[in-house]
Amino acid sequence: MRSLRHPLALVALAAAMVMSPLLAAPASADPPEVALSLSSSQVTVGDSVTVTATVTNVHGFTVLGATARIFTIPAALPSYATLTGCTGATGPCGTVSDAGGPIGFQAPVGALAGGASATVAFTLSIAQNAQPGDQTFQGELRGSNYGSVTVAGPVLTVVGQADAAVGLTAAPKLGLLVPKIEFTVRVTDNGPGVLRDATVTMPLPAGLSGLSADCGTSGSVVTCTTGQVGVGASVTRKFSVPVGLLDIGVPYTFRAARTASDPVDPVAADDAAQVQCTVVSIVLVTCH
Repeated sequence: MRSLRHPLALVALAAAMVMSPLLAAPASADPPEVALSLSSSQVTVGDSVTVTATVTNVHGFTVLGATARIFTIPAALPSYATLTGCTGATGPCGTVSDAGGPIGFQAPVGALAGGASATVAFTLSIAQNAQPGDQTFQGELRGSNYGSVTVAGPVLTVVGQADAAVGLTAAPKLGLLVPKIEFTVRVTDNGPGVLRDATVTMPLPAGLSGLSADCGTSGSVVTCTTGQVGVGASVTRKFSVPVGLLDIGVPYTFRAARTASDPVDPVAADDAAQVQCTVVSIVLVTCH
């Protein structure tokens, strides 16, 4: 037995099938009043970081004299960072203060009509004496006739230390004319922060002098610098020490030590390394 449908019912059914995808489509979410992002989630002291703040007027009225503001907790942002750049603002950027002093930074974005947005990029320089730890960014939209709630944003980790571990190896390079010992200094950044620079110094025993294109040599002292080293990475510097007949039978101890680094090195146990070499003959040198 066939099922019969009224023509008007069939029309209604067809219309419902056409409309159902539209009814099922989710409504687009409103943008947040304040959105924050960081160019990097971790910085070492002396580094720069960019904080991007987007503010949106989610109301039907105009926010007059609107500003985008950024703060951090637990430490006040201006206590450890300096505002060095500000793009996207309609005027000079500056400091936000309360009765206790500076607490954050702000950028004017003009009158912000309902539904309008503005984006500002704050460039901050982290002070050399900034305390290591986590700082949570906060932001707000503030105008002469309106102020949003303070919104929590991303976390910035300030790292003020980098362990520069020193290694030293020696390899005899013998010859009848100019026998020598070739040394390799290796500096490894064991973290937690980026090693911006380190200096390793090796005083040589009396009567010996160093030759190097990688390191500085002055009299009986060899000085090597690293430049920037990433966390987990290493750099090597090489130099050589000529030996002669008068050195035969003499055991020498060579010790390379970190004498300076930036930032602070928290581990002293791996700041130096040494090897001992003995000139057995003009064609035989042993090192260990």
